[in-house]
Amino acid sequence: GGYGSLTFSDLASSVQFLAPLYKEANTQLALDCGAGIGRVTRGLLLNIFNNVEMLDTCQEHLDSACDYMGAELFARVSAQHCCGLEDFKPRARVYDLVWIQWVIIYLSDYDFIALLARLKLALKPSGYIIIKDNVCKSGSELDEVDGSVTRSDLQLKQIFKKAGLDILIDTFQKDFPRELYKVKYYALR
Repeated sequence: GGYGSLTFSDLASSVQFLAPLYKEANTQLALDCGAGIGRVTRGLLLNIFNNVEMLDTCQEHLDSACDYMGAELFARVSAQHCCGLEDFKPRARVYDLVWIQWVIIYLSDYDFIALLARLKLALKPSGYIIIKDNVCKSGSELDEVDGSVTRSDLQLKQIFKKAGLDILIDTFQKDFPRELYKVKYYALR
C-alpha cells in the first residue's frame, strides 16, 4: 500500500517490455493472472490484445472489473476465472500471452512449478509467459504477516527450469523507489 503513484511508471515500463515481443506476433488472447479489478488488463493488455481473460481468487474484485474498466473495454474480457493459481486448469494452446504480476509470492515452489508447466501447455506456439515480480538479493524472504515469499533471481530461474521453460528475456523494472524490492521481468517459453 501507499505506492498508488507508481501505476503510471509500472504500466509504462510493462508496455516497453512487451512491445518488441508482439510487433508481429499473435495478439488475439491474453490471460491476466492475479487480475484483481483489472488494472493491468485495462492499462496494458487490452491495448495490445483483442481479448483478455481475467483470473483472480476474489469474486468481488472480478465483479468490480466492469465498473473499473467501463462497459466498452470490459466487453473484450472474454472470461473471468475465480480460483487460485494453484487450482487453475487452462485449456491447451489458447493463449498468446500469460501475464503474471505480483502474485507468485503466494505460491509454494511446488505449486508454482506445476502452474508454469500447465501454462506452458496453454500457450500458442508463439506465445509467452511473462512474470513480473519482486526479487530479493539472495535466498528467499518470508513475510510473517501474510505468508508471502519473495524469491531471488537465482531461485526463480531454477523454478523456471524445473517447469521446462526457457528464459528469452529478463530485465529489471526502472524508476521504482529504492526502498522497495527490485522488480524483474521474465519472458518465458
